[in-house]
Amino acid sequence: NNMYLYFGAGGQLKKYFSWNGLGIYNFAGYYQNDFTIDGSMTFSSYPKNMKQGIHLTGKIHLEQERPNYFYNNAYTNHYVWENDFAKTTDTRVEAKLEIPDWKMEAFVGYAMLNNNIYFDSLSVVRQNTEAMSIFTAYLKKDFTLWKFHMDNKILFQASSNEEVVPLPTLALDLRYYFQFELVKNVLTAQLGANATFTTKYFAPGYSPALGVFYNQKVEKIGENPYIDLFVNLQWKRASIFVKYINMAQGWPTSDHFSAFRYIRPQKALKLGIHWPFYVK
Repeated sequence: NNMYLYFGAGGQLKKYFSWNGLGIYNFAGYYQNDFTIDGSMTFSSYPKNMKQGIHLTGKIHLEQERPNYFYNNAYTNHYVWENDFAKTTDTRVEAKLEIPDWKMEAFVGYAMLNNNIYFDSLSVVRQNTEAMSIFTAYLKKDFTLWKFHMDNKILFQASSNEEVVPLPTLALDLRYYFQFELVKNVLTAQLGANATFTTKYFAPGYSPALGVFYNQKVEKIGENPYIDLFVNLQWKRASIFVKYINMAQGWPTSDHFSAFRYIRPQKALKLGIHWPFYVK
């Protein structure tokens, strides 16, 4: 049980500036004296020929929290620990630029972590007593050429301590498709492919006994594209899809893993329909 207070406020100056903030303080219970502070500001401009405008948002997040009860106390058939970990702190500064008319979005973020919790190679919970940082940046840009759509997202990440928080340096999420109307105002179709890719890194392993992911240093995973072919049909209210997953299985190698020793779904054909029933 916990008791807490919170205060939030926000404001807006026409359509050009908005801000909001939220503070939470736990004054009694397991999380006593823990707090969270969130704040954001958005600046908008509307140049000529840009109806949706340009938006620049800055965010700050500061959090201090006592580690979860599970991290301090566990009694199972295979694992037993009794810890008294220090409180963790998480400080983040982020900025995002959005240009909807250009279908473009850019993001950059920096996080400073102190006393963060992780699971070592034996799936035993540990606390990193040294401060570490994580840098994240992504660029998202969608292109349209006649009926061809090319949705692209590129993510870059860097961790100052790969032993605690391993991350792939580069990740790609690409979706290319051809969209057209089979029956005007009745049936719309999409034919294309979706591909994801990451550079090699020590992807976490999974511990079924604890239900958590742990850090491993046995094998790096990555550099194998995972490609799905799809056909989407929008028939009035009904959405119908046909998907052929992992069409590139075996190329360039057969190491298609989502986690250490956990293989991703193999080649398969999937069908589905979503048909909501309602009365207007």
